[in-house]
Amino acid sequence: MAGGAPDYIVVGAGAGGAVVAARLAQSGQRVLVIEAGGDPSAEIQDGAQDMPVRDAIRVPAFHAFASEHPDLCADYWVKHHDDPDLCRRDWRYDPQRGGVLYPRAKGLGGCTTHHAMIMVRPNDSDWNQIAAITGDAGWRASAMQRHFERIECCRYRFFLWRWLARLTGLNPTGHGWSGWQTTERAIPMRAILDLPLRLALRRSINSATDVLEGEGARWETSTLDPNDRRWWNRGIAGIRVAPLGTRRHARHGPRERLLDIHERHPDRLELRLHCKVLRIEIRDGRARGVLIRTRDGTTELIEARREVILAAGAFGTPHLLMLSGIGPAAHLESHGIRSVQDLPGVGGNLQDRYEIGVVNRMKKPWRAMRGVEYTRKDRHYRIWKWFGRGNYASNGVLFSLALRSDPRLAETDLHCFALLADFRGYYQGYSERIRRGDYLSWVILKAYAANRAGSVRLAGPDPDTQPEIRCRSFQGPGGDEDLDAMVRAILIVRRLGDSLDDQVAAEEEPGRQRSSDASLRDYVRDNAWGHHACGTAAMGPQDQGGVLDSRLRVHGIAGLRVVDASAFPRIPGYFLAMAVFMLAERAAEMIAEDAVTQP
Repeated sequence: MAGGAPDYIVVGAGAGGAVVAARLAQSGQRVLVIEAGGDPSAEIQDGAQDMPVRDAIRVPAFHAFASEHPDLCADYWVKHHDDPDLCRRDWRYDPQRGGVLYPRAKGLGGCTTHHAMIMVRPNDSDWNQIAAITGDAGWRASAMQRHFERIECCRYRFFLWRWLARLTGLNPTGHGWSGWQTTERAIPMRAILDLPLRLALRRSINSATDVLEGEGARWETSTLDPNDRRWWNRGIAGIRVAPLGTRRHARHGPRERLLDIHERHPDRLELRLHCKVLRIEIRDGRARGVLIRTRDGTTELIEARREVILAAGAFGTPHLLMLSGIGPAAHLESHGIRSVQDLPGVGGNLQDRYEIGVVNRMKKPWRAMRGVEYTRKDRHYRIWKWFGRGNYASNGVLFSLALRSDPRLAETDLHCFALLADFRGYYQGYSERIRRGDYLSWVILKAYAANRAGSVRLAGPDPDTQPEIRCRSFQGPGGDEDLDAMVRAILIVRRLGDSLDDQVAAEEEPGRQRSSDASLRDYVRDNAWGHHACGTAAMGPQDQGGVLDSRLRVHGIAGLRVVDASAFPRIPGYFLAMAVFMLAERAAEMIAEDAVTQP
């Protein structure tokens, strides 16, 4: 870096790393970002490709194809259970890989270049729980709200709310109006123009209303906006239309934020791409820098004046910590790695959501999907490119239904998404099934899962050897309750599907032959998946398995922090992206404070 060593080295340019690096550079710090991938928008494009990476990451409807694009893939293979026989009962299990595909991305923006762009603020209870665990009031929801407002640039609410906030300071909805993450809603033209689909949606929504009212649930009548903070919108079950992280209906997020700050402050922010971090250099109990391998295969030690900030993700961060001698001492020594700091919590506490799909094949293709090929050559792509409208401006979700699996719960914990697609989890080639235009899938997400038994462990001392990841789904206390919740959600969406019975040819997954609770429990246990991994380097007291203090500093190692989904003690609801953005903004604020008090 010109002018000497950087103040901060940030490892990883994903949801956490890109955000914290951009904010630090903006505040005047000198930051070096090291990323294993490249810049997707700058990669050489093949004009013959139907799906060059530039379009894969920009077009909202192409997100499934982005997750399988060879220029972005940095996939892991995970075991859902310890029992090999139970693992093999998942039809997506790959015996050669020894696990099930878990899509991850490399490059500027990390997984925010292929996720579904859903931007939902965490519940207040998520932040208040962190404050209770750490004893740090700065994590309370009332304090974290300003970070959300600093991030969001809301473009889907009535413009008078924006002007009310600007002119008077009053902001009853709690939205941000001038942040770096634009949020929009895609107009569901497919539902408006396709009469059979419009009628089908109306019947499904009426059925959903009957389900809610029949169970005495509170029904939302004020807004479809999950980010509205007003009191009547909190914890309410009902229909949701989630905002998307798009600008002019093209994907927009941390990658664009980082490149914008780099362009404005090239003297403060340097990007080292196609460089793999091999380990953290630790001397005298302090992180001094990182050892990297460059694109040409040479190794280089880079030192930081102040701190090293790990943001390699829920799998990559604990892997790097353990390769550097930070983690369970006995486990490290079994792989020939000298223990620098014995932290048993590193790689433990792995948490995820559970998801399952109820996939219906329709008797006729949807009229709204006519001509949809998911390439740059069809008319739908041209409509998106010229006007920012049409099918490709959406991530594919028509609407979602938020429910409680137990009426005693304070927050809704089931989200059921309606997709005009054949989606049944992740496996190699899964995105090709998205092209089918004669399917309706309900994807069920179970938030606040009880399982905390998952782990990330070394498979060897070589940095190129993937860690062993075991999710241990539905194990431990609360596992049976999670199973029951998923079964209940399947039965509910089947009731919604019954309203479309004249249009459905067959339920292909789980299949109506699985009609008993016991058979559905077995199906869910065998086939549930997730893609919101977190918690593997969690905040909390060291004697209780914590890895980080309340300021995200690694216990016992000076100059080392973690700023990614690893840091959450408990998985926040319902989507990780905004939660990680808010965590990273708070991290940047704390780092800047420490730079003043600790020269």
